[in-house]
Amino acid sequence: MTGFLVTGAGGALGSVLMRELTRARRPVEGIVSPDGPLPLHGVAWRADLRDPRTYSERVRTLAPEVIVHLGAVSRPADAYRDPARARKVNVESTGVLLGLAAAVGARFVYASTDLVFSGEEPPYDEEDPARPVSLYGRTKLEAESHVLAYPRGLVLRLPLLYGFPAAARAPTFFETVLERLRAGRSVKLFADEFRTPIWLEDAARACVRISATDLRGVMHLGGPERLSRLEMGERIAAAVGAPAHLLEAGSQAGSGSHESRTRDVSLNSSRYMAAFGESPGRPVREALQELLLHPPDRRME
Repeated sequence: MTGFLVTGAGGALGSVLMRELTRARRPVEGIVSPDGPLPLHGVAWRADLRDPRTYSERVRTLAPEVIVHLGAVSRPADAYRDPARARKVNVESTGVLLGLAAAVGARFVYASTDLVFSGEEPPYDEEDPARPVSLYGRTKLEAESHVLAYPRGLVLRLPLLYGFPAAARAPTFFETVLERLRAGRSVKLFADEFRTPIWLEDAARACVRISATDLRGVMHLGGPERLSRLEMGERIAAAVGAPAHLLEAGSQAGSGSHESRTRDVSLNSSRYMAAFGESPGRPVREALQELLLHPPDRRME
């Protein structure tokens, strides 16, 4: 029996979660997509979440105590371009994995998103009605309903994540902004779209902590600050000593998106705070100090 099974193990959060569990000497295996990046830590194997034949037998053999389902078509633009693929990965694979969890008696922790909300009535707590405006948000909300019907299921709604993935993969929003500012290049960022960002390290640690409980239902994992991407950029610039004039305010209206964008999906994470006595994440300035002081080692362990 394996302690943890992590889907999406080569993703930004998945790879950091694999590192946290491996360093804590927790038994863990990860699933990565057929052509996706591998995590730098832990044991991972390739499977296509759209095809249960590529992973069902191995999951039954592993009989994990906890399944953390992070695998997804996670970019709204990708979901919009290929809705059939988004539905298979985001909704149908969740149903299959829940069936496997039931067969082996596993706890099931599902990563959802703040984008299940419309963005018109923030901040949002777990009891607020979800009204997604994107196809991506709708697939995640539909998958939530399946998880909530499972006796040992928990939905974690995640905001914008920042930090360094523990995988060799395409640069994240955070890494792109950081490198442009370090190189003295200008960056244009939305000033009118707000979220409650959380550091990847804090999100991974919260996942581990929550997995050890019997908590059910929905829990928000938002950071303690409501910030626009421009304000995130200002904090990054200050942390690396880049001049403020490199930052340019942009607007949703000029983004060229085919779907409506949410204005403000700030999360209220009071349920987590009530359960654990602290916020899921630390303020961005504090996190930046630590992550820039100790940059990641990108070598395979």
